[in-house]
Amino acid sequence: MIYRKLGRTGVDVGVVGLGMEYLEFEPEETVKSVVHAAIDGGVNYIDLFMASPRVRDNFGKALRDKRQKVMIAGHLGSVMRDGQYSRSRDNQESLNFFEDLLTRLKTDYVDVLMLHFIQRQDDYEQAFNLDGLLGQALKLKQEGKARYIGASGHNVPTALQAVSSGYIDVLMFPINPAFDTLPEEMLPGVSLKEILDRQAPSAAVETMPARKALYHECAAQGVALVAMKPYAAGVLFRENPSSIVLTPVQCLSYALAQPAVCTVVPGCKNVAEVQAALAFLEASDEEKDFSAINRNPLWKLKGSCMYCNHCLPCPVSIDIGAVTKLVDTAGLARSSSVAAAYKALPVKASACTECGSCVERCPFGVDVIANMNRAVAIFGE
Repeated sequence: MIYRKLGRTGVDVGVVGLGMEYLEFEPEETVKSVVHAAIDGGVNYIDLFMASPRVRDNFGKALRDKRQKVMIAGHLGSVMRDGQYSRSRDNQESLNFFEDLLTRLKTDYVDVLMLHFIQRQDDYEQAFNLDGLLGQALKLKQEGKARYIGASGHNVPTALQAVSSGYIDVLMFPINPAFDTLPEEMLPGVSLKEILDRQAPSAAVETMPARKALYHECAAQGVALVAMKPYAAGVLFRENPSSIVLTPVQCLSYALAQPAVCTVVPGCKNVAEVQAALAFLEASDEEKDFSAINRNPLWKLKGSCMYCNHCLPCPVSIDIGAVTKLVDTAGLARSSSVAAAYKALPVKASACTECGSCVERCPFGVDVIANMNRAVAIFGE
């Protein structure tokens, strides 16, 4: 397994995690086989947002004798009503279902307690309130029933507020090349197929700057990004409507190339899908290459650095992707940690000879030399 720090928590998490979404209605043996295959493959971060008793019980059984090997992300505000999943902002109802989670998992705590699915502005104001779910989460943390606090959601403005609040250590957010380059207002309640079918190519990148700003703000604040929905619900695997077919390895490679992302939690419904995700760990650079997305007219990425390092090798050994990522973060969200990260790089942008070989290799038409000059202007070396 390859490990990254879970943001400012300093905890090591494997870059490949596991989402339990597709196991909700699967039998016990399937849940066990998937969870065990993931843990045996080095996965140590698992997200469980569902409130149904069946999947909680089955996950608890799968964790028997393995609890200390994994970090569990549980959710506050995910409940069951009349046999169906629902969201709640009621403190007592949410607490009851959280206590139910601990009981069914046979554990005393979760590692990350997510404020569940914070989407609209009014929802944010209600949940991120010391008299609301946030206050409840802080109390549970004080009681030792949660180690860290996080939030999940799909909306950039509310996610940005959550990150900027200073209360959360982790943000779970959908990250994939399709969602990153489609207008934000079209995503909620609309299938990706519908979006791709009707989306005008000229408008395809309107939301990218906002989403990238969120990722960079996470990096600046030390908030760990957990990438959910890396496959865009499987659309990225199908020839139509996207016209670009990616592999699980390419999708994970894209998500892990983004600022602040520490782990990706693909939903896996069987062992084969777990193995397909774990294949990232042994994949070659060619197998990880996701630059094919640039051929899709919907995803107009020209001039936008994807931090993929296809521009390498650099004759003077500059890690161009790392430098550019830090430059972009510094340009959007200043912090001392960004400057420290740049200072720790073995070769600084000032070593650039402007040979131009990187520009020739970049599949996205990025002006790499200009970015190196920006780095020198920002960091002074």
